[in-house]
Amino acid sequence: MKDSTHRSTVRHDAACWIARLHAEDCTEPEKQAFRSWLSTDPDHAAEFQHLTGLWELGGGVPPALIPAPPAARKHAAGLSRRHMLACLGAGGLMFSPLGRRAQAARVRQTGPGELATITLGGQARCLLDTDTRLVFLPDSQCCRLEKGQVVLSTAGSIPPVWLFAGSINLRLRLHASADIRIDSDCVHVTAVRDRVLVHDGASTHQGRWLQPGQRLRFFKDGQLHDDYPDLDALLSWQEGRLVFRNRPLWEVIAEINRYMPRKITLAAPLVADRRLSGVYYMARGDSFLQMLVHLFPVRLVNGADGLTIAPV
Repeated sequence: MKDSTHRSTVRHDAACWIARLHAEDCTEPEKQAFRSWLSTDPDHAAEFQHLTGLWELGGGVPPALIPAPPAARKHAAGLSRRHMLACLGAGGLMFSPLGRRAQAARVRQTGPGELATITLGGQARCLLDTDTRLVFLPDSQCCRLEKGQVVLSTAGSIPPVWLFAGSINLRLRLHASADIRIDSDCVHVTAVRDRVLVHDGASTHQGRWLQPGQRLRFFKDGQLHDDYPDLDALLSWQEGRLVFRNRPLWEVIAEINRYMPRKITLAAPLVADRRLSGVYYMARGDSFLQMLVHLFPVRLVNGADGLTIAPV
């Protein structure tokens, strides 16, 4: 009988594979690596099948990605290979029945202006920013950020925590913390506490360790930007405020819009690039915007669809 450490490792690896295979940008080399992992041990196929049944996203991993290793076929005598692949790909329960406490994969999503906190595997804490979507397996140290921003922190004696964001995956060790954000053109990863291992699955380069305070931005065009941002401004959203320091007005409005149920339209192009510094408190609604009429030649127009910043 395999010991509990082996089972825990297999379960963790299977959860990571499920998350990666569901990503739209999963590469062919990654699929080949998955097939190799699946065929090396019958426990791999069994645990992967079991967790696929829990994942319940999009009907499971596409059957074409899942070959039947010889050891797995021994447990499926009488079933055709096609039938077995279909069951495995759809999350069927051939190898081991689900226990009473089995739970489906969870999706936690926040709305405009909403923050939320969840735990992963009991001791990893994840704080979700506004308009954020996170998919995770209960009792697993693995999750996928689909949009928005999170701060992921680890504590206690737990295995490394993995998070996937687009083609980027990162690993947090004990007592580490990182801020991860997805924008339309880029994925931002900032090590807040301790080192964080980051790897771009779309690149052939090996993973890179980020030092505390260091940020990497992975752009869709392949560019990589390395800097050390102001952590107070970067993490201020956790305290219900947004800190802007010498940011163009259009960028300030775009960021505030993430937290506003009623959106703001900037219809004053002559001031769009004017620089602005200040603090926006989420609980105070649009009070931050009232000062704009004193700083720039603009006026605020209330409409049925939201607020418009118009020229005077």
